[in-house]
Amino acid sequence: MISGKGIVLLQNIIENNGKKSIKDLSNELEMGERTVRYEIEKIEEYLNDNYKVKNFSNIELTKGTVKITDIKIVKKILKENYNIKLLSSEEREMYILLEILFKRSINQGKLAEKLDVSRNTLKLYLKNIKNLLTNYNLSLELSPKKGLILVGEEENIRLCALNFFGILKNYKNYLFKEIVENEISIDEDGIISFMNYCQKLMNRIVSDEAFEIIKKYLKITIAMVKNKNNIEKIKNENFLEETEEYKAVKKASALIESNYDIELPKVEYLKITDFFLGSHTYNHKYSYYENWVEMEVLVKKLIQNYNKRIDVDISKDDILLDGLLNHLKPTIYRIQNGIQLENSIYLEVIESYPNFFKITKEVMNDLESYIEKEFSDDEIAFITIHFKASMDRNRVIIKNKKKVLLVCGMGYGTSKLLAQQLKELFSIDIIDIIPKHILTASLNKNEIDVIITTVDLDLLDFSIPIIKVKAILSTENINLLKKNGFEKRNKKYLLSDFMNEIEKNCTINDKENMIQSLKNILNSNLIDDISPKKITIFDMLNKKQILLGEFAKDWEEAVRKAGNLLLNNKCVDESYVEDMIQCIKNYGSYMVMGKNIAFPHAKTDNNVNKTAFSIITLKNSVLFPGDIPVKTIIAFSSKDNKEHLDGFLEIVEEIEKSDFNMEKFVKKF
Repeated sequence: MISGKGIVLLQNIIENNGKKSIKDLSNELEMGERTVRYEIEKIEEYLNDNYKVKNFSNIELTKGTVKITDIKIVKKILKENYNIKLLSSEEREMYILLEILFKRSINQGKLAEKLDVSRNTLKLYLKNIKNLLTNYNLSLELSPKKGLILVGEEENIRLCALNFFGILKNYKNYLFKEIVENEISIDEDGIISFMNYCQKLMNRIVSDEAFEIIKKYLKITIAMVKNKNNIEKIKNENFLEETEEYKAVKKASALIESNYDIELPKVEYLKITDFFLGSHTYNHKYSYYENWVEMEVLVKKLIQNYNKRIDVDISKDDILLDGLLNHLKPTIYRIQNGIQLENSIYLEVIESYPNFFKITKEVMNDLESYIEKEFSDDEIAFITIHFKASMDRNRVIIKNKKKVLLVCGMGYGTSKLLAQQLKELFSIDIIDIIPKHILTASLNKNEIDVIITTVDLDLLDFSIPIIKVKAILSTENINLLKKNGFEKRNKKYLLSDFMNEIEKNCTINDKENMIQSLKNILNSNLIDDISPKKITIFDMLNKKQILLGEFAKDWEEAVRKAGNLLLNNKCVDESYVEDMIQCIKNYGSYMVMGKNIAFPHAKTDNNVNKTAFSIITLKNSVLFPGDIPVKTIIAFSSKDNKEHLDGFLEIVEEIEKSDFNMEKFVKKF
């Protein structure tokens, strides 16, 4: 039999693509070089004796290097020799945690015997595990019949299990991973079919990271439900049931139930919906958060605060605003639900942009106060590159065209930022931005010259050139792209220069249309220095849109009165007023902010004629869903889902003042 040291040696060599020096093995595994050589000789002897292969050629020891020429055979032999007693201390703790999470109870005597450790050693492991479980509001309690049992909410147990899989991902010991997989033993094919069908029905593509998280959660869910451990209740059930995502999940549910011979209760599908709503997506704005007013205000403030600390004006960068909203909404979802980021670019960011990272960390305070949680350095690193990209976008730019497919596993926001870096440096045409798991389908649809990827694609058989880069392009990446024929771009151009030259040589029949056409063609190459400034609060609110001291019998009548002010002033169509009311019925009182003030609004479709606000104050309070009292209604419409933000921010900042008085405020208009 191969010794424990021998197994560790072989694993280490396999992880290094089957080749490693004696010196490196000695240093990394804290074994003497003589011990390493001795163990390798013992392995060769064992193979010759047991597999009847003379001079076994799969392991070679020459010039101070150990080489495995046939990794598949050696892996097979390792599996035959590996057992649970060879786990390291850290792996034993992980294994015990796995037993606790999935079996819900452990017998300490039997477990100590199984792991070949003393009871005292097992107690030390359990002490560490108990400390970890407290982070999820879980505990271990002694039961006379069952031993130690796990106590806590089912949602928290699932969350702990999900993060367990996240930690497991970083383990190099593939044999230990296999033990864990065998314990859960759930085939992924049905889950992947279900997820792909859900994506199709939702018309969205989730990132590779989100895909992995949801896939792991589904494996956990199936295992837990099969053991009769169901979620009884979750937050926001009524809201989740009304979403399009829930309808898609329910429609695809037969794929889960038929593949795994299981029937999931409604609340389980609502929780799965919750995971889809919180995922990074590549082609979808988050329906869960489309009307999250406070979030939009906070992001606008975030940009303003950042803008004060730098020498470039990024305050009017709509790409930054969209990018941060797209990135921060699922980020907050992750933080609030305790889901850890599995991919990190922190070290790259802190090395490349330490000052920008510091500024980002400073300006996150308002957002952290709002969600009552801190952003980790990993999360802040991702946000930093949004700001870095905005600063670059407002300084420099590019020229020619190469058809590129961008494969990135880190979500919509980060993928967009990488695409922007590439476009600002090189003359390329990015055909699509996709996660790895839909690469084959995308290649079948598109003609491309090159694949640029942040994830390994070495094992995939493509004739198209593949260039791997970091999420933040390094100097080495840039030089590599140049060597592969990517041409550098030129500077940005002023719109006024273009228009002056055109007007010198041509007659322009429709100046506005010409400007818009130039913007569409030149995109971020163009600096718009002639368009009128954004509208102010005085353009969006006037005396005709203000009523003080009104009476309303209920919240619906109050909202309709505020909506009618917009309607009467031709800011919206009648359907918009009804949509506002329906939004509150569907999604609850998410638009009620401090000081008994509600901000009703609806989606921007064809029923908005201009961006505007209306204000109504009430003599009596009306109760919004959830019995939330409101005395002031500030309704608004937005032509493009962004135009209202500056005015909205101005109103919110006034309201937040300690001496705020509504009657005094409306006198300005």
